[in-house]
Amino acid sequence: MDQPQQTLRRLATLGMSSSALYRFGCICLLTSFSLQTGCASLNLFKKEDDEYQRARNAIEGYEDKEGNWIRPEGSRAEKNRDSNVSKTLQFIPGLGPKPVNKDLAKATYKEADGLFRSASSLQNEERRTMFRAAAKKYNASGKHWVSSALEQDSFFMTAESHFFAEDYPKAEDFYIKLLKEYPRTRYQDMVDKRRMEIGLYWLQFDDEFYHLNLTDNKKPWNDTRKHGVRVLEKMRLDNPTGRLADDVTMEIANTQFKRENWNDAVDTYSDLISTYPDSPHQFDAHFMGVKAALMSYQGADYSAEPLAKSEKMIKQMVRQFPQKAADQKKQIEDAYKEVRYRRAEKEYLNATYRYNKREALASRIHCTRVLAEFGDTPFADQAKEMMEKTGGMPSEPIQQFSWLADLFSTRDKVQPLLKPLPARDDKEVLRDTYERTAARNDAKPAIASSPTEVDGVIRR
Repeated sequence: MDQPQQTLRRLATLGMSSSALYRFGCICLLTSFSLQTGCASLNLFKKEDDEYQRARNAIEGYEDKEGNWIRPEGSRAEKNRDSNVSKTLQFIPGLGPKPVNKDLAKATYKEADGLFRSASSLQNEERRTMFRAAAKKYNASGKHWVSSALEQDSFFMTAESHFFAEDYPKAEDFYIKLLKEYPRTRYQDMVDKRRMEIGLYWLQFDDEFYHLNLTDNKKPWNDTRKHGVRVLEKMRLDNPTGRLADDVTMEIANTQFKRENWNDAVDTYSDLISTYPDSPHQFDAHFMGVKAALMSYQGADYSAEPLAKSEKMIKQMVRQFPQKAADQKKQIEDAYKEVRYRRAEKEYLNATYRYNKREALASRIHCTRVLAEFGDTPFADQAKEMMEKTGGMPSEPIQQFSWLADLFSTRDKVQPLLKPLPARDDKEVLRDTYERTAARNDAKPAIASSPTEVDGVIRR
């Protein structure tokens, strides 16, 4: 007699009703059935989830010999998953997924590793030849298993082999290929380091675009220096927040400074200052940016924006780096004096221009600004003389043919919505200009009260 029947007989002797015995028997049978067949047969939701997962794996991955579903990696695999190419057309070579041979890929990669280790102990031409052979093997191993971690490793090791073989253009190509196919690669920091070394090496050469290189594998076939600049600039775009991003930016700015591309150098230094506030190159970027901005200034007849940038960088430099600024006190003082001299020169030139047009009030306003803001420059005395010359002149030039001018309509075709302000005396206008200029100067952070003070590096 089996165990369930014995249990029912014992319960009957205890006085249980037939209906209660029937319900209890059904529960026992269901429990016994579930234990024999397993709980998965009762879990319908889990069965649906398993079917969904198998369908998803069939679309996004493939099954290896061990029965494991493998999901491809990289940009190429993502494009294939999102592709609209039908399954029929994917069998055409070049459209569908490439065949996978994991065993051959692993064997080829292992053989390439042996060649790479052997090449590390060789010298001169034998070393380069062995590294080139390893690069071919690494590249072949990745082709046998595309969109995989092994292909990612093969791209990196192919580039490394070319790098140690001193075939820098080929190494750069494979580094770019790695970043393009696997933008989130774990080799990002090492790739940035190698590319920076290649870029700095190419920057040493002044080859022009018409100088062809057909013998040296270390250099591109022409225009070596600009290829170096291109590598560094591409690094900033590929990894703008990397560990070497500020170093690359500083190298680009210094190269532009050496090539006397002053405007580009100012923009790159300013980019480093604003984008990488924690960079150790901050002081050097300020210091060199001031020089580049002054060199980009073309004279009083042109824009004063370079002077404004120079003055801003000088004040930031002294405020943020007082100790380093004190070490470069003489050069910073000279730069600040030059900025003030150039600004006074431009303001006085504007006063002269207004004076020649017989606009006495406008000329006196510019002279007042020179006296209020640049009283310690040689243009202050000249501004005083011009103020005396304009003393007896009318504020605005007199219209000699007013009757003829009244015959023509005014240039302003839109009627003003507000009434014109009451006319003010010239002395009142000049007094307001002087007060506003003086107040603006007092509101600025003091750079120096005396050239002997450590915290005041620049004479105001």
